[in-house]
Amino acid sequence: MNLRLCLTVFLGALFGQFPGFADAPDAGDWRHAELRRFEVKEANQGVAVDAEFFYAIDNHAIGKYRKSTGERVGGWDGGKEGPIRHLNAGVVLGGKLFCAHSNFPSMPEKSSVEIWDTATMQPTGQHVFDTPPGSLTWAVRRGEEWFACFAHYKTTSNPARSVVVKFDAQWQQLASWKFPAALIQRFAGNSSSGGAFGPGGQLFVTGHDARELYVLDVPANGGELVWRATIPISAAGQAFAWDEKEAGVLYSIERKTREVIVSRISAGAGAGGVAKASANFETIFDGKSFTGWEHKGNWVIEDGAFFRKAKGGNLTYTVKPVPDDFELHFEWKVSKGCNSGVYYRPGQYEYQVLDNVSSPYGENPRQAAASLFFCMAPSKDATRALGEWNEGRVMCKGTVIQHWLNGEKVIDFDYTDRKWAKEIELLRIRGANLNARGGKLWLQDHGADVWFRNIRLRTIPAEEKLERSEFTPMPIPPAALEKENARVQGMLKAKAKK
Repeated sequence: MNLRLCLTVFLGALFGQFPGFADAPDAGDWRHAELRRFEVKEANQGVAVDAEFFYAIDNHAIGKYRKSTGERVGGWDGGKEGPIRHLNAGVVLGGKLFCAHSNFPSMPEKSSVEIWDTATMQPTGQHVFDTPPGSLTWAVRRGEEWFACFAHYKTTSNPARSVVVKFDAQWQQLASWKFPAALIQRFAGNSSSGGAFGPGGQLFVTGHDARELYVLDVPANGGELVWRATIPISAAGQAFAWDEKEAGVLYSIERKTREVIVSRISAGAGAGGVAKASANFETIFDGKSFTGWEHKGNWVIEDGAFFRKAKGGNLTYTVKPVPDDFELHFEWKVSKGCNSGVYYRPGQYEYQVLDNVSSPYGENPRQAAASLFFCMAPSKDATRALGEWNEGRVMCKGTVIQHWLNGEKVIDFDYTDRKWAKEIELLRIRGANLNARGGKLWLQDHGADVWFRNIRLRTIPAEEKLERSEFTPMPIPPAALEKENARVQGMLKAKAKK
């Protein structure tokens, strides 16, 4: 680790001891490694990158450099008295460089997207916002839509007014999000200087000065961005860009030394919140409303979590079925003796949610927390103490099922493997149809108080392969096995009478 990064980590830990910094999520399993630096005179506001070149951005000038050598091969300068006064972040799309531009600190606020041809480095057009909700600092495209940040600063306004807005291809507003209050405080009177969608499909943003990269989830229909992680990096804020040619490679700047920094951002396989380069998670619960969910009035929202408060039935996600191949992340917390679960495929595919200590179900590992209930026991009990939040994760692709608990993979099996025939027969007896897909996601009300939050879902692409590992389920104690056998016989007799 270089001296700059050591200092970054030290300061990050130090700041965490003071008010305003304690609420910040840490890096989790995200890692940063600096690869190289280039001295670049225009490295003052940000950097953009394409397959062969990077583009260093100053207030009214842009330099074009080879990624391989750092050689300057072109540029543009509009002059201090020209119409371009305050460029910010840039992104390269189809041979065009799109740069955010504003008149900050002048008032009233004016903002535009300025466009250059990367081959000639000459301006080719612009989009001017009629009534911008702030000073534009970055604009990036995702599919056919644009996401843009309009900033506010304490010198002229209130940073809490900073907003991320989604536009269609014709720049018609579709939705907007505000930053979490804790992150606004982290901006220290400034706002977000850079932003782009990166590994895992999540939104990554920087502030103005801190040597940190913030990982955010974007709820589907607007509201408030969800702050997931804080990654210490070498660059002191400002705008950045992801390398389109090499996944996870980040270009950023150090404005004090006028350098472009090339780094690698990665997420290891051990974290419950691990993100893959091909992932595209959707937050399906915004922590504030029941939009997209149905229940009978017995669930409430408490401190950003679904809370089963009274008897009345399950909580079901109705917007769309669970994809055939998917990855689901969620956090759960149980009351004493609680038995609940997360159902994710038609029939009886249940990720068990349980107080392993006080619930009678806990005596049988096939019914314990993170089990595929009444089918497959986890490899270990990885639950946290009663009253603490647990991190759950399910990955299903084809006939492979994986369950995770608190960052540990505790189930990994293919239900067509004959060595699991006895376990799969239990699932069939319980009522599962192994060929069925397209079920609704639902959270179980089994008569006890339970909480769920931070629920995210993605489709696993066809080309993505699951990481497999050897798996040995916990053994079933003799007394628990005897009770299970008796229950199975009762189920079979009930089926025979139908």
